[in-house]
Amino acid sequence: MAHAQSHGRGRPENVYSLTPAAAEHFPHAHRELAADLVEFLNEEQLQRFFERRAARLEAEYAPRLAGLDFEARVRELARLATEHGHMAEVVELPGGGLAIRHCNCPIQDVAVRTPLPCKNEQEMYERLLGAPVERSTWVREAASDCTYQVKEGSKQVG
Repeated sequence: MAHAQSHGRGRPENVYSLTPAAAEHFPHAHRELAADLVEFLNEEQLQRFFERRAARLEAEYAPRLAGLDFEARVRELARLATEHGHMAEVVELPGGGLAIRHCNCPIQDVAVRTPLPCKNEQEMYERLLGAPVERSTWVREAASDCTYQVKEGSKQVG
C-alpha cells in the first residue's frame, strides 16, 4: 500500500507499507515470544494475566449476548470465538444439548505450556451462557479440537 506524505516544500514522498496479507509472508516471532513469556512469568502472574484477558473478552462479548435465548447465546458465542481465530462451530449433541467446537487454537503455543487460558475461557463461557460448561476434547491433550459441552442453565444472562 502507498500513500503520499508531505514534508513541507517539494514533492510529497510516497510511503509504502505491507498489507496484513502480505505481512504473513515475512518472519514473525510472536509465537516464540508468547511461549517465552509463559516460561518466564510465575504462576500468579500468568493467572492474573489470563484472568484480565478473559475479563476483557467477557466485557466485549456480554453486550452481544444480552437478551438472547440460550441457543442463540451459544451460537453467537461460537461466532465471537471465530472472530478471535478459533474457527468455532456449534454441534448438536446426540442426547440433546449443544457444544461449541473450536477447530483451531490461535494460542496453541501457549496452551500446550499452561492450562490457564483454557481454564479461564471455560469459566468465561459459563458466566456468559449462565450454564455449566464441560470440556470434552482438548488440544492440550492431543485432540484435534477443543469442544465445550454446554448444559442449558436456568439463568438468563444479560
